[in-house]
Amino acid sequence: MASLSDYLDLTDSGAQAQWQRISARQRRPGKRQEAFTPVETVLCYGLFFVVNPHQHGGFSRDRMPEVVNDLAELFKRPPNSLTNKMLNLDGTHAHAAKFDRPFFIEMDADSMKFLHLYQVTLRAAREFGLGPSQLPDFLNLLSEQEFYLLGQEELREARYEDVLDAEAERSVDVDQTLVGQETTRLAKCRARIGQHKFAADVLSRFDYTCGFCGFAPRRLRGERLVIASHIKPWSVSSNFERLDPSNGIAACPTHDAAFDRGLITVNGELHVHRSNRLLQSSRTDPGVDRYFGEALADSLLVPRAAQSPGEEYLQWHQEHVYRDPVR
Repeated sequence: MASLSDYLDLTDSGAQAQWQRISARQRRPGKRQEAFTPVETVLCYGLFFVVNPHQHGGFSRDRMPEVVNDLAELFKRPPNSLTNKMLNLDGTHAHAAKFDRPFFIEMDADSMKFLHLYQVTLRAAREFGLGPSQLPDFLNLLSEQEFYLLGQEELREARYEDVLDAEAERSVDVDQTLVGQETTRLAKCRARIGQHKFAADVLSRFDYTCGFCGFAPRRLRGERLVIASHIKPWSVSSNFERLDPSNGIAACPTHDAAFDRGLITVNGELHVHRSNRLLQSSRTDPGVDRYFGEALADSLLVPRAAQSPGEEYLQWHQEHVYRDPVR
């Protein structure tokens, strides 16, 4: 009988044996599917960083993200079985497999453990003969030494804990099999993973460049010198708005803090506005004008091919965060 250690202590030889069984698997339309193996489960967890299963769970193959279809072909399963597995892992579906939720929680608690398991899974696939065309390194982590979740700064404030506790209580009402601290842990795991995907999408959209000053340390991506934050804060956003990259701006820490505190804002035409308090500080406080004078762009810097932030989010920021009229 399988145990959680079969997932967490996956070895190269064990992973190769699983790939061999998957390769020998026969498609059985209308028949009950085989249980997901640990290597399949590892890759389904990895999908959370590129796919939102809540948006694609019931979609047909032609509407599924390509990476889901590719893995489904490899696993010899229908594509929606992978998104359903993801919804089992994150606690959305009741009556998941015994180790789905514990595995999900363990991976969130230790991102380096996930990195190790992901690399074991892909190395074993390569040894078995599955090349990048059959199993791409869709997270680009095969040769990385570390893996960390992006955008977690927003989730460290007290008000986010309150929101997550409330969402955990609602989860118990929906799924009576959830008990104790598991509900809160799953809610926090979902939030952290969703925040990572949101931040990665926003940073990519802005080409890892501060939208306010053009600071672009692209060779130092892992140093968090440019971060992605919500325009309409996570704590007051809907689930859709929390993951919508149009609700984000990439910025250096100084300009991110100024935007978050309402010292600067952006109008619908992307013009950057300075608050009266900031203008007064620029005239009297040493160094302020250096960062909020000529260094601050007149208009938000969005790459030409990228979609601009949503006007509805910018309007929300003007009305609820920025403290001066936008002229």
